[in-house]
Amino acid sequence: MSKKTFYIILLIIAGLIIIGGLIWYFIFKPSPIPTTAPQGAGFTLPGQETATGKLLQISENRIVSAHFSDDDTILFYDFSGNFWQFKDGDPKPTLMDQMAIEDPVEAVWSINGKNIVKAGLNQSDAGYAFSDFSKKILTSLRANIKSVAFSPDGGKIAYYLSNRPNTNSLYIGNPDGKNQKSLIGALKLRDINLSWPKNNMISLTSRPSGLITGSLWVLNTTNLNLTKLIDELFGLGTLWSPDGNNFIYSYTDQSGQNPKLAVYKKGSSKNINNISTLIDKCAWAKDSISIYCAIPQSWPDSEILPDDYYKNTFLTADDIWQINTETGEKNLVFQDAGDISNLDINSNNNSLIFVSRNSRFLYRLTLK
Repeated sequence: MSKKTFYIILLIIAGLIIIGGLIWYFIFKPSPIPTTAPQGAGFTLPGQETATGKLLQISENRIVSAHFSDDDTILFYDFSGNFWQFKDGDPKPTLMDQMAIEDPVEAVWSINGKNIVKAGLNQSDAGYAFSDFSKKILTSLRANIKSVAFSPDGGKIAYYLSNRPNTNSLYIGNPDGKNQKSLIGALKLRDINLSWPKNNMISLTSRPSGLITGSLWVLNTTNLNLTKLIDELFGLGTLWSPDGNNFIYSYTDQSGQNPKLAVYKKGSSKNINNISTLIDKCAWAKDSISIYCAIPQSWPDSEILPDDYYKNTFLTADDIWQINTETGEKNLVFQDAGDISNLDINSNNNSLIFVSRNSRFLYRLTLK
């Protein structure tokens, strides 16, 4: 056999192998098993019964923040700055008669549904506005507010001001900004988030970051004494119970990974075993004993928490759990919920709401 004939036969064989491989790949190759979890609340059809309750899509548009008011009305802002309410039995949400807020990014809610909305495209130009929809009040608050919290009864607000890097102060006043009173004129703490769990106690927590350590202080509003309760934890975030006696907190290792959840009760802390989540995915029940948390089935290996979570650089696949903070008992409420946040529980503990971080739609889960 000549070399020419040999090479011709070799090319024909190679061509047949390539053609056969293409036929197998496009026609006979089995479909791969999905390796990514469902994103958003696409796990069931809105209104469909599930093993644990009935799921209903509430919003028709992407939303910023939602909340159960004290009468269990669902209140929420959409990304256009419109304000909506949804009552049990309503066919769809009702648009409230309130001026839209431009570029809303988050909302702080009081117990009676009054709220303060943070708006602005950048942190440097962000401003806050107070809304009392029952009285048709919408008013801008003073400049340079970096964090704000309602008092337990909703009648006052506390706010942290930062004019320059070394000029920080703490004020209280009416929610509409009137009757301001300085609590601390030269606050040494920087980059803090406020909570007001009890009438005579304001909580100050370092802004969460897995790159630096954070701490939690409480301020006695009567004698202005500051007491540190949590010291030097990476990624620290806190959430106070409705009665103001306890709080849960999440934190990470020094690499900003492996988040853990813990509870602070009666002056001591205790980890909640086998739970890895961020405080942003949790909510207290009204009894101040149980919490509901979205627990990711896994975390990405290379992300810094909670920093990259806030930047929306990844999505998780979450299960919703009910956890008793006294006994540690855990009950699975919902599986494969996608990546969710903004959990809130109604007064009867028979309904919860959450936002899909993928679609930004609002859902209500009626529990059985």
